Amino acid sequence: MMKKVVWSSKAQKNYRDNLLYLKEFWTKKEIKRFIFLVDKAVHAISQNPYIGSVYEENYRYRKYLVTEQIYLYYRLTQENEILLASFWNNYQNPDQLKEFLL
Repeated sequence: MMKKVVWSSKAQKNYRDNLLYLKEFWTKKEIKRFIFLVDKAVHAISQNPYIGSVYEENYRYRKYLVTEQIYLYYRLTQENEILLASFWNNYQNPDQLKEFLL
């Protein structure tokens, strides 16, 4: 059974920022690929919320690899929905992620 997926404002902003970056530095093909991979990841998570691995620094969150450099962090809410928390570029400082997901 698919679970309802809710995008946090941070996840929406991260997603838009990634698209803007791709638009500036990459081709339409890469943009379409990123959108496809995000859709695929969100669908997979909605069907099986435990598909992602547990984030070691905060066990409430799980992470799912969307592309080689981007993880999608999410968690189950008390309402049994999936909250997309952040699209995180692995090249960023990991200490910032810990603060981001508090």
